[in-house]
Amino acid sequence: MTGKSDDPWLGISASPPGPRLNGRLVAGSRPWEIFRALDHLGRRILFLVHARVAASGTTLPKIAGVDVEARVRSEDDKGILSVTLENADDADIFTRFTDDIIETVAAARDEVTAVQSFVGRTWKWHSFLKGGRKPTLSREVQLGLIGELWTLLNIIAPSRGLNTAVMGWRGSQRAPKDFELSDLCIECKARGAASRNKVRITSEHQLDDVSGHQLILLVHTFATADEKDAGALDLYEIVEQVRSAITSDAPHALKAFEAALEDAGHDDTHQYEVIVLHRAFDAYRVRDGFPRIVPGAFPDGPVEVAYDLPLADLSAFHMSERDFNGLLAGKD
Repeated sequence: MTGKSDDPWLGISASPPGPRLNGRLVAGSRPWEIFRALDHLGRRILFLVHARVAASGTTLPKIAGVDVEARVRSEDDKGILSVTLENADDADIFTRFTDDIIETVAAARDEVTAVQSFVGRTWKWHSFLKGGRKPTLSREVQLGLIGELWTLLNIIAPSRGLNTAVMGWRGSQRAPKDFELSDLCIECKARGAASRNKVRITSEHQLDDVSGHQLILLVHTFATADEKDAGALDLYEIVEQVRSAITSDAPHALKAFEAALEDAGHDDTHQYEVIVLHRAFDAYRVRDGFPRIVPGAFPDGPVEVAYDLPLADLSAFHMSERDFNGLLAGKD
């Protein structure tokens, strides 16, 4: 049980009735604004203050005993994401739940990732508290996850090390970019060799610029294979390849990798039917003139935008393998 002396809500005054919350900023949360508060009924709350645009496409879970809410603060038009404990008897588990949110959000590189990390942890705890078995990943998601893990193991790790590759993997957290490195963001797409020559961009944030970072769209091409084919990959195989490499070369990163796998929905007990051969990858530098939709492109228009991007239109932005490897190595 949590004692009064180590209760993180100790000493916080109850807020007045109404939407305004008197919160205490969580130490170490900057630059993100995470607060603990008590509402006028004395219920414990953790909330994140953010720009409204950062929460585009957010869907929240329903958790028994916890109110998960997204709203807009009227005085400054800021977004508020919050979790409120309804029953004080569950204070211990709520503290662990919110500590997990704080740790994950504090590591985010940008505000969109901070918001998605907050939401992602609520979904993880929703699954945990519900005690249900994770649904099996769709064929499309299986292929996308194979592409991300292939990138981690065969592209980023040889250049920057396994630890950097694992810690930079953000796709499992529903973040806008699949990989966020110190100076480089990579958005991965996986397509079938026989599919139409295009990729699906699933939000206006995926190809948005990140301050201080170069941005690469990395498109993998996979061919359908049989499990007996040399080099054939399914999720089991690529996961075991990454696990083996981490265990050998970066064992301290294994816990983070397993947590990211869980967030991605992978389950070693599931049946995965997608079996492929990696044929090629193409890197495109996302810069001025790149055909994309980003936040603010239509100030009074739609949000949660998804669109198809024909690869034939991207030839001017295509990078040679040598240039791409040089960028990864920090020579660009």
